[in-house]
Formats: sequence, structure tokens, C-alpha cells
Amino acid sequence: MTDTCPAMPALDALPFRADRTGAWRMMHAAGDVSVSDKGVYFITGADAVEAAAKQPNVFSSSGAFALLGSPIPLVPIAFDPPEHTRYRRMVDKFFSPRSMAAIEPELRQQVGDLIDGIVAGGDTCEVVGALAIPYPSQVFLTLFGLPLEDRDRLIGWKDAILQFAEADSPEPTPEVLMQAAEMYGYLFEHLTHRRDNQGDDLLSQLLADREEGGLTDEEILGLCFLFIIAGLDTVTAAVGFAITALAQDPARRQQLIEHPEDIPTFIEEILRVDGPVPYAPRVTTEEVHIGDVAIPAGSTCWLSFGAANRDPARFDDPDTVHDDRANHFAFGRGPHRCLGSHLARMELRLVIEEWNKRIPHYALSNVEVPQVIWPSGTLALERIDLTISQ
Repeated sequence: MTDTCPAMPALDALPFRADRTGAWRMMHAAGDVSVSDKGVYFITGADAVEAAAKQPNVFSSSGAFALLGSPIPLVPIAFDPPEHTRYRRMVDKFFSPRSMAAIEPELRQQVGDLIDGIVAGGDTCEVVGALAIPYPSQVFLTLFGLPLEDRDRLIGWKDAILQFAEADSPEPTPEVLMQAAEMYGYLFEHLTHRRDNQGDDLLSQLLADREEGGLTDEEILGLCFLFIIAGLDTVTAAVGFAITALAQDPARRQQLIEHPEDIPTFIEEILRVDGPVPYAPRVTTEEVHIGDVAIPAGSTCWLSFGAANRDPARFDDPDTVHDDRANHFAFGRGPHRCLGSHLARMELRLVIEEWNKRIPHYALSNVEVPQVIWPSGTLALERIDLTISQ
């Protein structure tokens, strides 16, 4: 055993913008665990990431998300078992495949309307601004029964918070705290109104549910805050990667048009190869050893789900989208596995199904491959310019 740890390449020096494959390989070259110049440990090997994610008693989520600036704990992700287990028992039923299927017709109509607007705009479009950003925000507002006209305000708060919440910054900035407080006030106002004017939306259901004592107002707000911060940009990113991959691969695009039943398999593989979440934070509760590296108690660690998805020791030909389903890390592992995974999968499926119906023929407008926004807590393409043909 040794106290030394390989140095993590500087995040802003990794070539994610133009070469994601090269960037992941650089991270793997540093070893299963490496440390940044700010003392943050990055865990990248698939086996090491999986083991850490399944040990919340050692790699704790409690306090790990403070950099997002939420004035209240993010339910359920900011808690470890047994508190986390109780929260998941209470809320999982609201995000099951059956529950998500109930709102599918409305969400299908919304994505169809957005794509119809793209078609009406002519033979070119920029997909991120026209579809990938607005759609997930509309889904959140619809799910929680909030006004769709608040979409752009919601996007503004979310962007401001995530812009200033850097991956290896240990404390939230004043800008993050201000934007988080404004968003909290907005959500609290609607929750208070909904308590006396309940409907069939998720916010009303959460307020009415008394199983295991129900959730407090603060806990419901923490859940809302989590979905905004963790559930919007991730779907935006996944939509962008999926459309770009299909724009570059006409044969696969035609296959999915002719066999829409293959779309879920394609979604799983695009989530593995280009998962939106590069890493998730944890804090060690005791000294822990990974290989010959000792990580001290109280250390900030980032579990790199993105690197685990590209680990050649786990996946054959890891940098290529395959035709069979992969058991990927895009939704995490262990008890903190993504609460909204069924919703995210449905959103992606609806986007691809409705896009294929309306815009079967398209290609990237520019010779250059779209660039990833980096450094960032979410891997996403900055813009995607397409040329649409009949």
C-alpha cells in the first residue's frame, strides 16, 4: 500500500470538446483512481466505480452535493440509507414505468409540436435550442403541474446554477446561492398554492400521499430541485448525442425508422457511449483503499460513470455504439441509481419516434463535428446544425 496517488489531468486540459474518446482514454491512463490539484479523487475504472457506488456507508452522498447551492437537502440523492431507502420507497411508485405511461400521450404531443415547428422553419435547424433544451423543461413543468409559460424562467435558473457549480469546487458561489434561492421561492409559492388546489399532477400526488407519514413541504421541494438540476440538462445532452449519432449514420437511422422496436436498444447504447453524467460526487466516511491508493476519510471523490462506460476492461470495443444492449453506468449504480431513469428513457424514445416520423432525412450542416461544452458537470453538445431534406 502507498500513500501516493497518480495525478488527474487538469479537467480543462482534457480534450472533451472535440475528442471525447481521447479524453476518456486520458482519464483511464491515469489509473482507476487519481487526484486533482484541488485534492479531489477521481475514480474511473468500472469495477472501482461500481464498488464505490454500492457502498454508500463508505462513499457517502450526504453533504456531497453542497456545491449546487440548494437551500434544502436534495431528496433523495443527498441522503444515504436508511433515510435514502425510506425516501425511495415513498417516491419510486410515482416514477415507475406504469406512472410514466400515464403522461406519455401528452408528452408525445408536446415533442411532436416542437418538431413540427422545426419542419415549418425550413431546411435547416439548430437542434439544441429548438428541441433538446425546451423539451425536458416542458416535461418537468407538465409532470409537476406548473405553467408551461414558465419554461424559459426555469431554464434560466437551471443554467445559472449549473454554470457556476464547477466539478471540483468545494463550495457554492454567491451566484449559485442567489439563483438557487430564487428558484426555491418559485417552487415554494406553487407548492403552497397547490396544497389548497390539488389536481392529478405529481406535485398534488406528493402532497396527498401519506404513506410512511408522507413527505414534508421541504422534502417535496428538495425533490423538485433535484429534478431541475439533475434531470433537465441530462436529457438535453442525451437528445443531442442521439440525433447527432443518427445524422452521421444513415443506415442506422433507416433501421430505426423501419424497426422502431429497436429504438430502446439504440438509446441504451448511446447512453453508454455518450452518457451525459461524467461523474457524481461522494465523500468518504473512512479511509478506503483502491488498488494501491489510500483515500483518506473526509475526501471528496467523483465517481466517473462516463469513464466506467468506456472502460475496455468491462466493455468490448467501448467507444462504438453496438446493436445489442449494454448494462451501462449512465444512470449510476447502487442505491442512488437515477430515480428518473424511466422518465428519461421515455423522453428519449418519444423524441426519436416523433423525429423519425417527421424528419427522416437529415445530415450535419457543417464538416466539423459538433463540440461538447467543457469543462462542465454535464457532457452536452453546444449546438447541432442540421440540413433537412425531403
